[in-house]
Amino acid sequence: MKQVLGTVASNMEVMPGVYVIWIESPDIAVAAQPGQFITARCGDFTLRRPLSIHQVSSQEIALLFKVTGKGTLWLSQTKKGDRLDILGPLGKGFTIEPKARNLLLVAGGIGIAPIAFLMQRASPQHQITLIHGASTAAQLYTERCQLTAISHQRVKYVPITEDGSLGRKGKATDILPDFLDWADQVYACGPADMYKAMALTLSASPLKGEEKTIVGEGLVPSHNLKLKKCQVSLEVRMGCGFGACYSCTINTKKGLKRVCRDGPVFELDDIIW
Repeated sequence: MKQVLGTVASNMEVMPGVYVIWIESPDIAVAAQPGQFITARCGDFTLRRPLSIHQVSSQEIALLFKVTGKGTLWLSQTKKGDRLDILGPLGKGFTIEPKARNLLLVAGGIGIAPIAFLMQRASPQHQITLIHGASTAAQLYTERCQLTAISHQRVKYVPITEDGSLGRKGKATDILPDFLDWADQVYACGPADMYKAMALTLSASPLKGEEKTIVGEGLVPSHNLKLKKCQVSLEVRMGCGFGACYSCTINTKKGLKRVCRDGPVFELDDIIW
């Protein structure tokens, strides 16, 4: 974790109210892992803003964010050459099991931010399916911006929109069961309601290789089934960003955890909703 003054390399509005900002910060770029985040000082505001690391290069990090308040509005107005006070990388990121080959990624709206970094870091041995859900086609960032640097031949892109304007009509969790037999691991970033729906789906549909128990005439998950292969990135309000203030504490089966320090990535089955 380092606090640096990074230089804005570019700042572009990619959708209405959604921006991608590239910041020159070699020390953070070389250390960052998918799922981690930084905090940025936005103007004169006291609290720093936590932002997922979206992509990295050898010298720069990219942040994908939506304007939701005064802090992010200030950040959206920064220009090339401006200096930003950033702290990171922070938190615990995603992990890929050594034997995993088929990775199922689920993004809800702006939740594509850390998922894109995970795709960027996956090795050539991995086959990736990305389910990206949004209200309308205009809110599907990967489709609009053609992220060719990370969306390569081994990535199957599956868009789904609530209004049916692109891909299937519905929500990302509606088609999740279609891919569970194929997946070795599942990763997700999106709103809490999406995670709750995923928890219900996954508890009824074990991932590939997990045992089922015969009950009556059907197969159902064993009662001791643990969803160790589903990792989610939580989005909550934070104070300090490194575990000192406990403002982002959540309930888990392993006790109280701080999202900024123990997460933001958690096993889905560990979270108590």
